[in-house]
Parts: sequence; C-alpha cells; structure tokens
Amino acid sequence: MFEKLKITKDTIVKIITLLLIASVFLLTMSVLTDDNDSRKQVTDDDGATETMLCSFLSEIKGVGDVNVMMEYDENRAVTGVIVTAEGASDPVVKNDIVKGVATLFDLPVSSVMVFEKSQED
Repeated sequence: MFEKLKITKDTIVKIITLLLIASVFLLTMSVLTDDNDSRKQVTDDDGATETMLCSFLSEIKGVGDVNVMMEYDENRAVTGVIVTAEGASDPVVKNDIVKGVATLFDLPVSSVMVFEKSQED
C-alpha cells in the first residue's frame, strides 16, 4: 500500500518547480492588476470645494483675498490648481499656499500655480 506513495527525488523537484512558477505567476498578476493610486480623489460638482479652499487659504498668515480655479480630469479628480492671492508676492506666503494646496489635494507642487492678485484701486 505504501509502495504506491513512494515519491522520488525527481518528482519532488518537479512539484517544487511547478509551485514556484505558479507563485510567480500569481504575484505578477496581482501586481499588474492592482490599482496603486490610493490617493483620495476630490470631485466638486457645485463649486463648494473651491469656496472652501478660498476660505482656508485666506486664513494663512500674510494672505488676503483669494480666488481659486481648479482643473479636473475626466473622472472629476483635481489635477491642477491656480490661485491668485493678495500677499503672494512674498515668497514665504507663496510657498505656504503651494504646500497647503498640494497637501490638501495630494498634488505635485508643479500642479499648483500661485500668483499675486492685482490691486484694484
């Protein structure tokens, strides 16, 4: 009865090789089909996000009146932001605005542009 269960060294090597190939295949499929973009995607249908961002940015020290325009992709996720703000001529204030917007929307700083708001007389 146990003679049928006798496994040769060659059979063990074939089984281990088959298991390794299957493991590599499964790992490859998992990596290729995994969505690695775990960033929170922000959508805005009524402009409330822009209004809230203006309110938030105007609270930063040195920042006055603020206007914001956002660019969205086809999935309505924020891909770029342009800010005009009083006080943005100060490099420290400008940097604070860029860091705040980039962090809030998980954007690269190259996707955030900040300009000094023109003075209306």
